[in-house]
Amino acid sequence: MAAAVFEAAEDDRYADVTITVLPGVTAAQAVAARAGAPLGGDYAVISLSDRLKPWSVIEKRLRAIAEADLVLAIYNPASRTRREQILRAHELLLELRAPETPVVVGRNIGRDGEELTVTSLEALDTGSIDMSCLLIIGSSQTRLGHGATVWTNRSHSSMITS
Repeated sequence: MAAAVFEAAEDDRYADVTITVLPGVTAAQAVAARAGAPLGGDYAVISLSDRLKPWSVIEKRLRAIAEADLVLAIYNPASRTRREQILRAHELLLELRAPETPVVVGRNIGRDGEELTVTSLEALDTGSIDMSCLLIIGSSQTRLGHGATVWTNRSHSSMITS
């Protein structure tokens, strides 16, 4: 949320206010740690909220991320009034990723009511997704490990030779 503070600080009324940004654990990192290591390779993070940017920009970025075969962490996937975005994102990703692509849904990670669900892109229940969720959509290098863990290979399989 530091960017929101810097945006507000553009107002001349706050010219004398010093802003200090401290590092923390993001929701994407918290969910990834609970799941195993799905962010072990290259990844991108995106918000599906179209309150501050048009859906056309979000859709273009989703397509680029999927075509680049990056793991994708999704913030703000759906709310009571924004249900269409997760449906459209799901359809787009199914066009560009294998149906068996691993998906991690973290709900309230680090808080009461914490839930972690590992599913596939095809089986993802978009109706159960809300603002308390963060989604991690795997790449072609993302694997299911022992004990329902999810991890992404740091090297690309097309680079590995025998």
